[in-house]
Amino acid sequence: MKKLIFTLLFTLTVSGVYSQEIYFLTGKNYTNYQLRYNGSETVNKLDKSGSGSSYEIGLAIPIKVQRLTFDNNLDYIVGLNLNQFNASAGNQTNHYSWNTEYIGITNALKFSFVQTDHVDIALKGGFTTSTLLTGKQKINNSKFDLNNQKDFNGIIMSPLLGLQAKCNLSEYGYLSLGYNYSRSFSLTNSTDKKLSFLNHQIVFGISFELY
Repeated sequence: MKKLIFTLLFTLTVSGVYSQEIYFLTGKNYTNYQLRYNGSETVNKLDKSGSGSSYEIGLAIPIKVQRLTFDNNLDYIVGLNLNQFNASAGNQTNHYSWNTEYIGITNALKFSFVQTDHVDIALKGGFTTSTLLTGKQKINNSKFDLNNQKDFNGIIMSPLLGLQAKCNLSEYGYLSLGYNYSRSFSLTNSTDKKLSFLNHQIVFGISFELY
């Protein structure tokens, strides 16, 4: 993960001349946990979703596609993000909750299918690679650290698909509203217990053109 963060910072440094926009996003994650045991097809989905915060800073770099008849409809997105994936389960007698924070890097392509002088509507597809920063599990009144739990740790891959609408804030600034859906899986967990995050994300953003 340190190498990934260094790569992002290097990209932010050397590609600034060619970057069209720098963006800042904040929003909410609505997450369900899914558990799979011993390679079984049976999936246990926790009965309650949890909410958490989402933050991201990154660059949108235009890609020129010569075979297409339009310009600047396709962007490469690279961003550094912090996401909380929280969930809960149980009843009044036994209550379980999980609170986690993951730091990661998003790589995606954004295709604008509606472009006017004031509005841009785009589809986004890509993936986020992340790792656990902090994590706590609470069972009734007892708290446990998740940093030693293999199903929460390691490298987490989260393919995502989203929709974004953007409008002018000023000549060089924009406001945006977006929705992303992602489903995670671990690249490093070799245990019999497999954990996935099913996440619905709503984000608000501001971006500025760079020259």
